[in-house]
Amino acid sequence: MHTVSVILPVFNRENIISKTLENLKKQNYRPLEVILVDDASTDDTIEKIYYFINNNFDNKFNIRLYLNKKNKGACYCRNFGISKSTGKYLQFLDSDDQLHSNKIRDQVNLLEYKNSNLVLSDYEYRKDNEILKKCLNNGNLFKKVSLGWSIYTSSPLIKFNLIKDKLNWNEKLIFLQDKDFLFKLLMLSGNYIYLPGFTSYYMQHSDNQISDLYLFKKPQFFILILSRASFLFKNLFKLKFKCILYTCLGIVQIIFESIYYYMKKIIKILFSEKIYSKIKNIYQFIFRA
Repeated sequence: MHTVSVILPVFNRENIISKTLENLKKQNYRPLEVILVDDASTDDTIEKIYYFINNNFDNKFNIRLYLNKKNKGACYCRNFGISKSTGKYLQFLDSDDQLHSNKIRDQVNLLEYKNSNLVLSDYEYRKDNEILKKCLNNGNLFKKVSLGWSIYTSSPLIKFNLIKDKLNWNEKLIFLQDKDFLFKLLMLSGNYIYLPGFTSYYMQHSDNQISDLYLFKKPQFFILILSRASFLFKNLFKLKFKCILYTCLGIVQIIFESIYYYMKKIIKILFSEKIYSKIKNIYQFIFRA
């Protein structure tokens, strides 16, 4: 059996990290290499992780904990995790995510059978035992992600060779990092396998979500545009033609998103909320339908 590396950044998660690791341990696949990167937590997160490690020794469920001396952001942690990975496949996981127990096993089996680089499934938003929202990664994902759709961080299983020395998480982004990385991942792969089924769960809770734990959110349109444009030029002769077109569409979508954002601010200041709502409905009809 091939090793799967699970990359998990964590910052101030003393209330939920044990539950996340317990859920991960229930995966019906071994061997798993769990690479935990603590981003200079100031609570008892590290103590909770060490307690879990000491009480759950398993050669085929190997947890390695790395400690940042100062806060560097989730993307740095994921890139560091990539550099320490030894598995054939990569599973990204946030500290507030959970997975179906068969998720990794079923996706590995499909990748092996099809000799493919990328497989993904559907995901849900959950709070306690309640399902808040179901999200399907079906249809033409190239088009969907180009128009702003989120595949979701833990949905894919990735063959390491697909991104090794080719693709990293953008450490300049404070939020929407998953959209940026997974957009480029999909374009780089050129194809993917869709395995129907809700196997990844975004757990809503009273703590801050992962992007809220870092710096105050502000518009990042220029960084996103530059990120996708540089990716396009760097891989222009490696991408399939359809992926070049969809990457261009993705850049245009962010440009329109930025125009919409600043128009919204101006309209709210100069006119009324009613006029703003009409413009919002028109925009969503064009880009979200």
